[in-house]
Amino acid sequence: MIEIGMMDLALLMEEGEIAGEMALLLAASPKISEFIRRAPGSQGKRLKRRIMSWSERLNEEIKHKPVPVVLEQEYQLYQRHKGLPLSELVGQLPALLDLLAPSSPFAGEARSLVRQLSEHPSEGLQKLFVEKWRSSLVGALLQLQHQIAEAERDKLRQEIEDQLLANRTLADALDPHQISAGGLWDLAQGHWHKRSLELIKQYARMLEREPLLREIADLLGRSEQDRHSRERPLPPVPIQELAEAVSDDVPDDLVGIHPGNDLMRMLPSEAVMLGLPELELEFYRRYLERRLLSYQCRGTLPRQRLLLRTPQTGGADPQSRGPFIVCIDTSGSMGGYPEECAKALFLALLKVAMDEQRGCFLMLFSTEVATLEIRADTGLDQAERFLSMSFHGGTDLVPCLAQALEQLKEPAFAKADVLVISDFIAQSLPHSLLDQMNERRRQQTRFHAVAMSRHAKPALLRVFDNSWLLDCGLRGRLLRRWQQR
Repeated sequence: MIEIGMMDLALLMEEGEIAGEMALLLAASPKISEFIRRAPGSQGKRLKRRIMSWSERLNEEIKHKPVPVVLEQEYQLYQRHKGLPLSELVGQLPALLDLLAPSSPFAGEARSLVRQLSEHPSEGLQKLFVEKWRSSLVGALLQLQHQIAEAERDKLRQEIEDQLLANRTLADALDPHQISAGGLWDLAQGHWHKRSLELIKQYARMLEREPLLREIADLLGRSEQDRHSRERPLPPVPIQELAEAVSDDVPDDLVGIHPGNDLMRMLPSEAVMLGLPELELEFYRRYLERRLLSYQCRGTLPRQRLLLRTPQTGGADPQSRGPFIVCIDTSGSMGGYPEECAKALFLALLKVAMDEQRGCFLMLFSTEVATLEIRADTGLDQAERFLSMSFHGGTDLVPCLAQALEQLKEPAFAKADVLVISDFIAQSLPHSLLDQMNERRRQQTRFHAVAMSRHAKPALLRVFDNSWLLDCGLRGRLLRRWQQR
C-alpha cells in the first residue's frame, strides 16, 4: 500500500504549510487563545510549544498515512500512462476511460480531453492531458491531507479543552489563591472524567473541613534544610554591591543651564565678555565665583556601596527536594470518612509533587500491595482510578514498608520521603524491618505517618520520624468542628 509521503514526493507537493496552518487555527480557537493570553507564568508558552511540537509531528504522521485504495489505483494508472509515446497513449485512451473510477474528480474532464486527443493527436494535447490529470491527483491528495490534519487538529483541540476544564477545576479546588507555579497544569494533563472532577471538588471541601491535611501536605512539601534555615539564621554579612549613581560630571544628556566654571561647557554669551576690556574683570570674577552660565549635563557612574545582607540559607547548602512514596491503607477499617481524608491528603500531596517537579510513587496496601508511579504524562489515569475506588481487606504494614524500602534503592527515589496513611491498628513491625528503616535514615530518608484513628497503636507511631493523629471517628470530628468555631 502506498503512503501519502511517497505519493506526495512523486507529485512534487509540499505538506509543511498544511501543518503550520492547522497549528495557527488551533491556537486561534476561542478557549485556547483566551488561555494563552491570560495564563499565569509559563503555562501559555508551554501550551504554544506543545502546539508547535504537534505541528512538527503532524507532517510525519500525514506522510505515513495510507492512501485510499481508489486514489492509489488512479495514481498507478497515472504513473503507467504519463510517459507513454503519443501513438501508444492514443490507442489506450478508451480502455483508460473504463479504468478511471466514476468517483474520480478527473473522470468528467478526462472524457473531453480524450475526445480531443483522439480527433487531433498532438504532443501539446498529450502534455495538457497529463498535466490536467496530475493537477487532479494533487487536488485529491491535498484534500486528503486536509481531512487528516483537520481530524488531528480537532482531536488535539478536544484534549486541550478537556485539560483546560480540568485545570480550572483543580485550580478552584486546590489552589483558590493562585499560588501554584504551574503544577496544576501538569496535573490536568490526564484524562479526567467529569465524575472524577466532581470527586476532586468533594476532596477539596474535605481539605477545607480538615485543615490538618493541608498542613501536613505543606510541611512535607518543604525540604528538611528549609526548616533548619529558619531555626539557625546566619548573622548579616557585608556585601559590596555595584550601583549606578547620578553625576553632573558625565556628559550623557543635556538637562539645562546652570552657574559654574567649566570653560568647555560655557555659553557663548559668557565668552563675549573677554572681548570687551570693561567686562574682562567681570568675567574673571564670575569665573572664580563659579557663576558663569554653562550647559548642564547629567549621567550615571558605577559606584560601589557596602551593604549588610542576611544569607538566605541556614549555614549549609539546601538539600534537593526528593520525591514522595505515599503508602495508603486500603483496608476495610479505612472505609468511609478515613478513606475520604486519605484521598484528600493524597490529592494535596500530588499537587505539591507536580508543582515542585517531584516524583510521586503510590502504594496501596491491605493484605496485598499495589504500586502506581504517578507522572504527568502516564500516571494520572491511575491516580483517577484510585480516587474512584472503594476500600476493603485487612491491614498488613510489613509488606508495604518492605516494598517501600526496595523502591528507595532506585536512583530516582533514593532521597524520597515515605508517608504511611493508615489507622495503624496492626501488628508490631519486625526488628529486621526496623533495622532497614534506620539504615535508610542514615541516608537522609524520613518516614512519616498519619494515623486516621484514635485507636492507633502508639508503639507503631513511635517508629516514624513524624506522626500526626487525625481522629476520623464521630467524637474526633465533632471535637475539631467545635474547636474551629
